Amino acid sequence: MDNIQLLTKIATLYYKGGLNQQEIADRLGLSRQTTGRYLKRAVDLGVVVIKIQSNLEYSAELEYKLESIFGLSEVIVVTPPTDSEEAVKEALGSAGAAFLERRVQPNDIIGISWSSTVLQCAMQLSKTNPRNVTVVQLNGSMDRTSYSTRAEFIVERIAQAFDGKTLGLLTPMLVDDRSIKESFLRDSKIAATLQLANDAQLALFGVGNVSEQSSLYKTGYLDDVTLERLKSSGAVGEICGRFYDRWGNICLPEVDERTIAIELNNLKTKRISAAIAGGLNKVEAILGMLHGGFCNVLITSEETAKALLLHSGEFSKSKSK
Repeated sequence: MDNIQLLTKIATLYYKGGLNQQEIADRLGLSRQTTGRYLKRAVDLGVVVIKIQSNLEYSAELEYKLESIFGLSEVIVVTPPTDSEEAVKEALGSAGAAFLERRVQPNDIIGISWSSTVLQCAMQLSKTNPRNVTVVQLNGSMDRTSYSTRAEFIVERIAQAFDGKTLGLLTPMLVDDRSIKESFLRDSKIAATLQLANDAQLALFGVGNVSEQSSLYKTGYLDDVTLERLKSSGAVGEICGRFYDRWGNICLPEVDERTIAIELNNLKTKRISAAIAGGLNKVEAILGMLHGGFCNVLITSEETAKALLLHSGEFSKSKSK
C-alpha cells in the first residue's frame, strides 16, 4: 500500500523545494534509491502532473514553509475532519504513529514523555518489523489523582509495536522539595533510567500550555497557586514537566529544580527530537519551544501551522539578533 503522505512530501521537496534526491533521502531518513522510486510513483499515481496536487489530510507546501522558516528537519501537518480537541489529537496521533514507523532505526533508544497526544500516537501504532529498540520515559509519571498519566501504557504499547523492551521512570514528576529529588536520584535504578533517557537517539513528546486544561493540572502536578506563579513568571509552555517562557528560557527555577526529568537542552542532542502538538491554545507554547530549539521535528495541525506562520516574522527577527 502506497504511503501517499510521504510520496507527496518527497514530490514537493523535489519539484518545488529544489532539493535533489540525496538531500531528500538524508532529510527523511531514506535511501536515494527509495527516494527515486517514490518520485516515479508520484508521477504514476498522478500526484505530480504540472503541479503537485493532493487532497490528502496533509499539506506538503505548508510543511515545507514551516521547515524553511523555523529551521526544522521535518514538519508534518494534518487536517483533522473537525476542529474539536478529540479530532485534532486523533489526527496527530495517526501522523505520529506513521512517523515512528518510518523513522525508528534498529537498536534505537526511544525517549517518551507522556501526554494525551502521545497516548493517541501509541494507541494507533501498529505492530511493525522488530527493531530491538528500548523505550524509556523522559520524565517521572507516578499518578497523583484519578486522572492517570497512562505513561506505563504508552511506553509498553510503543515497545510492543517494535518488539522492544521498556524502562519506566517510576517516580513522581514533581516533588515537594529539592532534597527529595536528590534522594530519588541516588537510587541506582532511577539514575540509570535517566541516563538512558539522556542517551536516547529519538525523543517524542507533547507540548503543554500553562492552564487548567493542561495534562499537568489535571493529573495534580500543578495546583492553582503554582499555576498562577508560573503565569506571572512568563511561562507559556511545558515539555517533560519543565516550564519555559516565549523565548525558551526556563521559568521558576525553584520549580524546575524539583522536577524529575531530562533537561530540555538534552533534547537538542538527539538525532530526532519530535514534538507532537496542535490546537490554537498551543501556539504560544509551540513558539516558545521553537525559540528554545527543543525540537527538530514538529507534528501539528493545519490550523496551528497557519497560526505559527503568522508569527514567523517575530521568530526570524529573534534569530538575527
